[in-house]
Formats: sequence, C-alpha cells, structure tokens
Amino acid sequence: MRAIGDIQDRAAAEEFQDILCAQGIAAEIEREQEGWLIWVKSDDDCPRAAELLGWYRENPKDPRFRNARDQAQAERALASEEQANYERRVHQIRKSFASLKGYGFGPLTYALIFISAVIFVMTRFGSEFESVGSLWFSKYVSLGPLWARVLNAPELRQGELWRLLTPIFIHMGVLHIFFNMLWLVDLGSMIESRQSSFLLARLVLLLGVISNMVQYTVTGHGAFGGMSGVVYGLIGYMWMRGKYDPTCGLQLHPQTVITSMLWFFVCFVPGAVGPVANGAHAGGLVFGMIWGWLAARFRS
Repeated sequence: MRAIGDIQDRAAAEEFQDILCAQGIAAEIEREQEGWLIWVKSDDDCPRAAELLGWYRENPKDPRFRNARDQAQAERALASEEQANYERRVHQIRKSFASLKGYGFGPLTYALIFISAVIFVMTRFGSEFESVGSLWFSKYVSLGPLWARVLNAPELRQGELWRLLTPIFIHMGVLHIFFNMLWLVDLGSMIESRQSSFLLARLVLLLGVISNMVQYTVTGHGAFGGMSGVVYGLIGYMWMRGKYDPTCGLQLHPQTVITSMLWFFVCFVPGAVGPVANGAHAGGLVFGMIWGWLAARFRS
C-alpha cells in the first residue's frame, strides 16, 4: 500500500475514493493533520491513481467523474456478492470435510487388533508357530505353474477355505505386528467413522484373500503372514477414493502416501529389511487402488 497524495476535504476525499473504485483501483483514505491521505493498495495502480488525482484536483466537476459514485457502489456490491459466494463455498467444503480428525476407535478395527494380538501371544511373540499351523495359507510348497498354485493347494482342495484369509493375523515379530497395527488403527478407524464398519469388513475380507493369493502364487510358499497386505490395500483404497471423490471423508496426507510408497519399494531391495511378503503388498495395493477408483467413479 502506498500514499499518492492528500485532499483537504473529507467529502472530496470520499468522492475521489469512489472515482478510484469505479476505475477498479482499491484505495483507502486516512485522516491526517492537513487533510485526508489517499492510500492505494496495489503499487501497480499507483501511476494511474496519481494521474486521476491530478485531474481531480484541477477539475473536480469534470464530466468523466460524474457517475463515479454509482459505478463505485455497483463495483462494491459485485465484490460483496463474490465474497459471499466464496464464503458459502468454503463453508460447504469445511462441512464436507468436517471432523476429519478425532474419529473414534472403530469396533471392527479393535476386533482385528485383538485377534492379531491373541494369535501373536499364542505364537510366543512370533517365535513358535506350531499352535497356529491351521492358519497358514498352506504347509506345502507349490512348484507348479503360477496360474495353478492356489487351485492346487492341498488344504484348499480339502475345503479349508479359511486359510485364504487367516494368514493376515499371523505376525513374525514385535516390530512386525506393532507397525501393522499402528497403520490399522488410523486407516481402519477412519473408514469405520467416515463410511461404515460393514465396508471395512468387506475391504479386509477381499484385500486379505487377494493379497494372500497373490503372495502364494508368486512364491509358492504358504508359511507367510501379516496384516501388511490389507494395510497397503486400505492405503490404495483411501488414496484413490479421496483423490477422485474429495467429499467422501477419506483423506490421506501426501506425506503419508509418499512414506508408504517409499517403504513399499524399499521392501523389494534384496536384504534391505529381511523376508517380506512383497506379493501380498503389491496385490493388496493394486486391488485397493482399483476398488477406490471404481468407488469414486460410481459415487461421482
């Protein structure tokens, strides 16, 4: 904001302010000892405003200034209407995203964590797995063609279909279960709060089955476990759903997405973090992203 000069009379100063407004120049007047100082808000408008001030001082009754007050009132009314429209849009957006923080601890999320914790204790904190042998995807190693590995798993052929899901509850160590449950608390509770527990149940069921099937198909080894395939599926779902349907209430901070993707690729580096079910990660992530994109598309 810059001062361009002063006018002695208040009425004249207000009239000149209207003249500037009619020309699209934002200005204010300020009382000083010798009159009223004219302040122009934008430096780019100062040359034009100073030129108008010179003309006004020479001839305040110039016909070009005759309708300035009416034009200024119209400009102010338009600006007021635009501001009101903007505030309404902001209010609608805030209402759509209301209470994104402070969601409660979802009951299904709690149940999933409880089951995982019980099984973790049964395995003596991820060191002995004989007691949960019936929860592995399979106790056999399949060396057949990729497309047939799941179909040929002996336990599944015998009707033990729960094995398609139950590996998600088996964890191999304290850090393994800690970080998986930490992610599950945030992601699961947000979905339960913003969408429904029924949706989370469907997501966990399908993401768990898909990620486990992909892992067994890729490696042929059935002794794997962890909630990370589901977690990556929830990340993919919320990422795509929030991106393409911003009013759904599911939002991931960009830093969260970047961190999870960096860890996803680090896990593929041989020897970087030890044995990792990368097939489950990839299967869950891709399926979750597809589900989130389709959900947003049909919602739109």
